[in-house]
Amino acid sequence: MVHTRVHPWPRLALLCSLCGILLGLFTGLGYADAGQAPAPASVEGVPGSATHRPVRPADTYTGLTIDVRDFGAKGDGRTDDTAAIRAAIKAAHERRRIPQHPKYGYFTSFAEVYFPNGHYLISDTIDINAVKLRGENYAAIEQTNPEKDIFHTPNAWRQLIEGLTFLGGKVQLNLNNPNVDTGHVTVRDCHFYNSADVAVRVKVVSTFVKVENCVFVNCEQAIFISTDLSVVRDLWISTSPRMKNKAAIVNGGGCMHIENLLGVPRVSRGPVEWARLDGLKRIASDQRWIDNHGIVHVRNCRFGGEGGGFPAVCNFARFESRDILTEVSIADSYLYNAQDAAVVLKEVPNKLSVVNCSGLPDAVIVRVDPSLNLDTYLDKASVSIDIRNTRATWGEGLPEQLWPYRVGEIQAHAPPTKGNWRRGQFVRNLNAEGRWTLAGFEKAATPALDQPWGWLCTESGKPGTWAPVRFTSGEVLPPASLAR
Repeated sequence: MVHTRVHPWPRLALLCSLCGILLGLFTGLGYADAGQAPAPASVEGVPGSATHRPVRPADTYTGLTIDVRDFGAKGDGRTDDTAAIRAAIKAAHERRRIPQHPKYGYFTSFAEVYFPNGHYLISDTIDINAVKLRGENYAAIEQTNPEKDIFHTPNAWRQLIEGLTFLGGKVQLNLNNPNVDTGHVTVRDCHFYNSADVAVRVKVVSTFVKVENCVFVNCEQAIFISTDLSVVRDLWISTSPRMKNKAAIVNGGGCMHIENLLGVPRVSRGPVEWARLDGLKRIASDQRWIDNHGIVHVRNCRFGGEGGGFPAVCNFARFESRDILTEVSIADSYLYNAQDAAVVLKEVPNKLSVVNCSGLPDAVIVRVDPSLNLDTYLDKASVSIDIRNTRATWGEGLPEQLWPYRVGEIQAHAPPTKGNWRRGQFVRNLNAEGRWTLAGFEKAATPALDQPWGWLCTESGKPGTWAPVRFTSGEVLPPASLAR
């Protein structure tokens, strides 16, 4: 067999050529020779360091996520970042896309302004111009001027604000629109501290609004929303003792759903004086949890009793006779209040419902404003009142004029003397067997069979005509006027 020997010199020549190419590349990158290492990273902010972020020209952006640091924001808790944040928002606004599809109409791609974790100081209100705002790990934005809002826009449409902390200022998020169709505004995973006015104010039309998974601490008010439909859920609210004759949450109109709220009140006692139905006068706070000017549904909430608590809902929405009705509905909630009522009615809504609630050790369920003349106020009213499985030490608190509108069984110690009743309504006699008092059950003074089972309205009117209904041989004997 003949062995052929391969000469090594061609391989060595190829290796030398590759080394030459690599040496040329290093030299082209600016090093004096291949053995010189790059300069080490220097102090943050110094050109040439690994952490230095030069201000980036706005026209160099091609994506839809814009970092405020690229526009000069420091987030160091010392520098005024107002101008830098405005520049970043302007760049984001210019990059949003609203194309029009010939088949589906307008659709949008909004740019996002991103706040890395830090403490950003501003000294003036910033128009966020309908862009998305996102913070890293609750990046803080502090307004140093207590007379100025933090963020404002007159054109809130499809907007998302998340992951930020807001400190100080007047209104922290002030979102508005004139009347735009298919609007959707969401504020989520944000923290709000020490606003001099309401922390989140949203006044929009044809827009769905959500505020969720947020924390509010020591704000003059937490939330004001006026829109078609809003959802407020998964919140912690610690109120401010500065709040006078106001509510932590205001439904300014439309339908609002509130659920999974944990509230801690910081109560300032007085100056509201009111009287129970038995005439005993009480002094209560003028603070409230919720003011309603439309429809409000409350579920699975804890309104705390620290300092005695205050009312869960104060209703300002009067009953309507048209298609757009008003409503207060509270279910499955802890309504702790030891000085007033769970619900205060400045006006009587079309529907009032308090079901499966607790926490009223020294209060009533409902208190009606004494300025309402209920003898005439309810004429032609379409009202429904449903109070079930909810007890308060001093009873429901419903004036007699509201009894005719109760859903379910109506109970009393005597035939009604007030209210606009309808023929066929029945009132059960609480004295037929006795009655419950704070001291326990008191047996009736006369045998149960000597008491009527109740009273039946035989003629409509104020208060109507009433006839007793009695037991006879175990059967109910109706009044003669209804037997024929």
